[in-house]
Amino acid sequence: MATAEEIAQRDAEDSIEQVISRYNTELQSGLTTAAAEHKLKEDGPNELYKPPKPTLLMLFIMQLLGFIIILLIIAAVASMTVNATGSKRDDPLSYTTGIAIFVIVILNAGIAAWTEHKAGDALEALSKMTQAAIYVIRDGKEVQITTSTVVRGDIVVLGTGDVVPADMRLAEAEDLKVSEMALTGEPDDVSKTWKLKPKKEGEPEKLTPEVCVFSGCNVTNGKGRGVVTATGMGTRIGRIAQLIAGEEGPKKKCYCLPDTSANQTPLQRNLEQLGAKIGILAIVVCVLVFIIGVILDRKDLDNLDSPSALYMVLIAVTLAVAAIPEGIPLCVTISLSIGCSDMVNQHVLVRKLAAVETLGSASVICSDKTGTLTEGKMTMVNMWAAGVSYDVGGKGFDPTVGKITKSDGGADATRDMAVRSTLLSGVLCSNTTLEKVKDPDTGEEKWEPRGNSSEAPIVVAARKVGHNEKVSEDYPRVIEIPFSSSRKMMLTVSDVSGRSTVCEDGMPLPSGTKYMAVCKGAPNFI
Repeated sequence: MATAEEIAQRDAEDSIEQVISRYNTELQSGLTTAAAEHKLKEDGPNELYKPPKPTLLMLFIMQLLGFIIILLIIAAVASMTVNATGSKRDDPLSYTTGIAIFVIVILNAGIAAWTEHKAGDALEALSKMTQAAIYVIRDGKEVQITTSTVVRGDIVVLGTGDVVPADMRLAEAEDLKVSEMALTGEPDDVSKTWKLKPKKEGEPEKLTPEVCVFSGCNVTNGKGRGVVTATGMGTRIGRIAQLIAGEEGPKKKCYCLPDTSANQTPLQRNLEQLGAKIGILAIVVCVLVFIIGVILDRKDLDNLDSPSALYMVLIAVTLAVAAIPEGIPLCVTISLSIGCSDMVNQHVLVRKLAAVETLGSASVICSDKTGTLTEGKMTMVNMWAAGVSYDVGGKGFDPTVGKITKSDGGADATRDMAVRSTLLSGVLCSNTTLEKVKDPDTGEEKWEPRGNSSEAPIVVAARKVGHNEKVSEDYPRVIEIPFSSSRKMMLTVSDVSGRSTVCEDGMPLPSGTKYMAVCKGAPNFI
């Protein structure tokens, strides 16, 4: 049976027709929904390995593994054991100290485990809502799916700004470049092609095949289409993850619980160190007290016949119980829980209780604003055409909400020649489309753009003035020079033959005009 490396090499060296046939798919129609579902069950989701989410019971047990908590448990057991073997073993009040410590330990572990469990559920739900999506061809239609449901044989459509969802063999490529820094460490963008080129004698070996793109790499320029050849841990990045993890797999504590010592916060480390110091000091003091007491032959005044050693054991254990501060874990947990509740009121989820203290210790937070502090949706709020400034109303991608008005006076500008002509030109020089889709979970209908996020605001604004989805049919595209990160502009030529104006209520065209060129991009390059 061929290894993953041998299969990948064969996919890179065979013709695209052979690769498509090998994965039982079609370039134009893609996989059927039934075939995709079958492959998803067979191969599993297109994800790198993630350790299973700890259960509430496991979280509870993990709270009991702190050094200071273990000391408290030992002290409680020792206190109850000594009292059970002493003269007051029939007195229920003699067990009060041990029972109180156990209640504090259980209450502390319960609060921390429940808080982390609920935060984990909320974060998992949030991650499902914000999963990356990609366009694929299924049943002959271009549809958007989450990257975790991509399977081998899927025909994926790539555009500038997309992240390659899986390892792919290219079938189409137009000025396509990808950043393979995460995979190879090379800082420069790599040009890709769908055409196989014979290797020339003496030509140096390339780090990655020109006809393949790999999971996790960003598309920095152009567009393309290809067939998925590997997903999940079968991808190149997945094999790297396996090498990093090694054969031992994730580290365990006590042979069953995950070892989280490498991810401890400053507060957790300080508490562990405090517990260790208190524990060692208490043991040393208790041993000294025991030795001195035995040497001096100290005995229980209520029971002079009992051995001196037994009495000193009781004294040493009592001293150890008193020395260990059983209130520290509970006070810390309650304080952090209050802080966590305050963060929730500010719409911030905290997965680990101790992270509240770490966040409070931060003096500077550096964050990329795009998609982090914003919704990640680019919208148009102002436009300028023919020397006039206009305001664009509405919110999000819904073209039925809001309208375009003049900034000076607020008059309706929906039928203004400059507005209609400018927005149509913008749509003609864009590849993004807008359509209404239904959420499979809630059944709610919403408007969703397909394509480049920077072109979506232009398409939405054009819909507000009446330029519908048939623009591409009414104005056939003759030439397209795609956007390039080096050229910083895009140019299209559209057929406008037979038209006297650019559009209804639009700018007039010279008599006999057949084609109209539109260029968009950085002003200093245009």
